[in-house]
Amino acid sequence: MLRGAPVEAVAFDFNGTLSEDEPLLAELFVALAQEQLGLSITRDWYFHELVGLSDPEIVERLMQRANLIDDREATFESLLAAKVERYCQEVRRSPRISPDAIAFVKRVGELVPVVLVSGAVHEEVDAALMGAGLEHLFHTVVCGDDVVRGKPDPEGFEIALVSLGIDDPSRVVVFEDSVAGLTAAQALGMWTVKVGVNQAEASRGLYQHSMERLSLQAGEWLIDDLEKCV
Repeated sequence: MLRGAPVEAVAFDFNGTLSEDEPLLAELFVALAQEQLGLSITRDWYFHELVGLSDPEIVERLMQRANLIDDREATFESLLAAKVERYCQEVRRSPRISPDAIAFVKRVGELVPVVLVSGAVHEEVDAALMGAGLEHLFHTVVCGDDVVRGKPDPEGFEIALVSLGIDDPSRVVVFEDSVAGLTAAQALGMWTVKVGVNQAEASRGLYQHSMERLSLQAGEWLIDDLEKCV
């Protein structure tokens, strides 16, 4: 068992981990930055500078890069709302949570409580979970609109731990794809697993497991551990 102690819960990130949607997010933010801010950014810049941050933090960084001074609040709300609307349209049209990821999360959920900690807003996450039939599986869903400080700050994970009633964070396994998310979880002493293909790292040849491979192969160590605990 992990560190000689039983696993008491498992936490999943959403974008790029449970949902294979980082390319979609890059596409949406590149387009919206140009349309609403007149700002040209590349997909590579998104993956190097913005991946793993909450939606509000991404929008704020884009406005800073565009040196926006006037109508900041109105622009912030407009850009964020447009991103949420387009994201929900896309995931309803083409779901990004794979059948293997769904099966894996359900299997884990049969053994221990599972939580989701995401920088995306509830409207996006809820739409995707409903489409995958996972809306009732998670003990707690913490989103970007539930926290003051997004990842790499650990606030979201702290909220999840309180909801679970767990005092020892090292007994929680966290699946994350971004440096910001891993940093947040590790700050609390959680056991982290790096998944997904981070595009910035992939461009340098540093590949990780996708959630599909994780559910079929690398995730088996976790299932074996959990079955020993129940």
